[in-house]
Amino acid sequence: MQKKKHVHALLLITALILLVYSNTFQSSWQFDDEPNILLNNKLHISKLTFEQINRAMRAHPSSSPEGGKLYRPIPCLTFGLNWYFGQDNVLGYHIVNIAIHILTAWLLFLTLRLLLCVHYKNKNKKKYPPEFFTTAALLAALFWALAPIQTQAVTYIVQRMASMAAMFVIAAIYTYLRGRTATNKKGLWFLLCLLFFFAALGSKENAIMLLPSLVLIELTFFKHQITRKQIIGSTAAISFLLIVAALFVHYGLGYSPFSFSSTPFKFLEGYGSRSFTFSERILTQPRILLMYLSQIFFPSADRLSFDHNIILSTSLFSPWTTLPSIAIIVSLIGGSLAFLRKYPLICFPIIFYFLNHVVESSIFALELVFEHRNYLPSLFLFLPFGVLIARTLYGIPNRSTSHKAIAMACATFFLIISGHATYTRNKVWATEGTLWNDAIKKAPNSARAARYLGKWYEKLGQDELAYRYLQRSLAYYKTDPRPEYAKRISLNQIGTLHYDRNENEKALSYFNRCLDSNKYTTNCLRNRVLVFLRLNQPEDALRDVEILIHQYPSSVAYRYLSALASYQDKSFDAALKMLKTIKDPFNDHQVMQLTGLIFLKKHDYQKSLSFLRRAEEIFPSLENKINLAVLCYILNQQEVFDKILHVIFKNYPKEEIVRIFREDRNKILNDSILKYFNSEFTKLTEKNSSVQNSTHYGLKVHRMNCD
Repeated sequence: MQKKKHVHALLLITALILLVYSNTFQSSWQFDDEPNILLNNKLHISKLTFEQINRAMRAHPSSSPEGGKLYRPIPCLTFGLNWYFGQDNVLGYHIVNIAIHILTAWLLFLTLRLLLCVHYKNKNKKKYPPEFFTTAALLAALFWALAPIQTQAVTYIVQRMASMAAMFVIAAIYTYLRGRTATNKKGLWFLLCLLFFFAALGSKENAIMLLPSLVLIELTFFKHQITRKQIIGSTAAISFLLIVAALFVHYGLGYSPFSFSSTPFKFLEGYGSRSFTFSERILTQPRILLMYLSQIFFPSADRLSFDHNIILSTSLFSPWTTLPSIAIIVSLIGGSLAFLRKYPLICFPIIFYFLNHVVESSIFALELVFEHRNYLPSLFLFLPFGVLIARTLYGIPNRSTSHKAIAMACATFFLIISGHATYTRNKVWATEGTLWNDAIKKAPNSARAARYLGKWYEKLGQDELAYRYLQRSLAYYKTDPRPEYAKRISLNQIGTLHYDRNENEKALSYFNRCLDSNKYTTNCLRNRVLVFLRLNQPEDALRDVEILIHQYPSSVAYRYLSALASYQDKSFDAALKMLKTIKDPFNDHQVMQLTGLIFLKKHDYQKSLSFLRRAEEIFPSLENKINLAVLCYILNQQEVFDKILHVIFKNYPKEEIVRIFREDRNKILNDSILKYFNSEFTKLTEKNSSVQNSTHYGLKVHRMNCD
């Protein structure tokens, strides 16, 4: 009978979560989704082989193409499998994220119910009916699951890392409780707990706080008459687990925040690139933690944002809320510790919340605010409210019907308010435009929000709006968590806008400013190379591309750019030498095209024809067709030439053809060829007045937001 009620609880949890998240299945990729998933080729599993699966589990976005040490391997593997089944279609990713949220809420319900059973059994007071435990646990789990603050961990695809860590943590707590209360198979439950612990660590590093959390549960909900032998055994067991966990994190995952070298506090080095100091972070976090709690208990979509306008605390009295915030948190933690045994159902959730914020909201040089950081710490916060309502319904036999009706009405009302706020907040995640417009309304001075809005409007082709927001981002770059980095990104993006408008001198000035800040900024260097090539300054292009190749010696793109600059400098042998260093060149149409053009310049027409044909086979673009047509004209292959020309004028718009001729970047059209092309162009365009649109493939300036 009890199992049947548990199934009903699962169905209710599933139905309500699907209802409030029903408008998220097509929500777009956002922010860190791009570098971590979309542009992270290591995650893009095309075949279910050990090699590709292993590479996906090591898919840190900044590691080598082959992958490095394990990087949050479990969520990375699920991203890779999502890519295998649906590539960049967001539907599959959202289905998995919501399924994780449902499973976490279900495990939370089971854990809360078991925890309540343990608590009231040890209390040796009057017995409560089974409905009391089920109702209290179910309401607490639903309050947590429908809270709008959880949307950032569920709807924001890449934060599957946070939600999976929480799922495995609550699974570990549940199996630990089962092991503590079981009469047999204790070892199996504890083994499962250990496995879930390592799965949680493999999802996100803040799961390390599971160990002190289990100690907290043990001290709070279980009676102890501790002997010296038990103290020694417990200390040995905890020490062993900590050592194993530390080894797993260091050697398995490749993280080493505390280094026993000449710099034991290496993690503090991260503050050098931040817009805040170590002391400012420590002083500001108490205010942020109280803000989080207000967002959790007073659910409103209007109070949630991707970017918050946080004023840094520079002292205990600036702003004035700093000292009161510290005092409130110290009082909450101190009071909860003092009354933990007397009021465990109230005090335990408070200590658990602050304990599980230690990694992300304390000394480490992480960004100041992210709402998804509350997904794990907030798991038990609604337990007292669930118990209060359940006690009203089942705890006092003589409780009037009106009191019970009021209790149920309050619970229902809170669920409706939370669910509506969650549904409303999820609308903001629909597109990049909706998310960043919402963010900039709530944080008008946010450089990041302005930058991403500029990027969004650029995608829409609204260059004026894009330019306005990018300039705004540049003006407020000091407000960004990484100000110098933000400044370089904004300069690079403004430069690319000018490049796309063919305003080469303006583009060059912005790329120069970017590189004045950091001469090794990869994207600015690459884009400046393209500007130099367009301005016919191959020597300058070669100087920059040498730096790029030194930084990324295996990069095909930079070797190609080096060869292109040498070609433009008429150093054909140097260009060929560089092209020969590229691996698997016969599957790269640009490499084949450039090789063909070099042989054309060297008057080796047969080799040129072979390479240009290969380029056209790989990628039948307008530029490749024109190159082939030119070569056929030179070789006096009139019939083939006319055929190619006919295809060009029939299938490509006049504007695109004219643009290629005007650019003539490769300088292969001499006066006689141009004259003939113009005459043929006139004749054929008169016959073919209707032309089809086509996309032109070529080198584009780089807009990725990373150095």
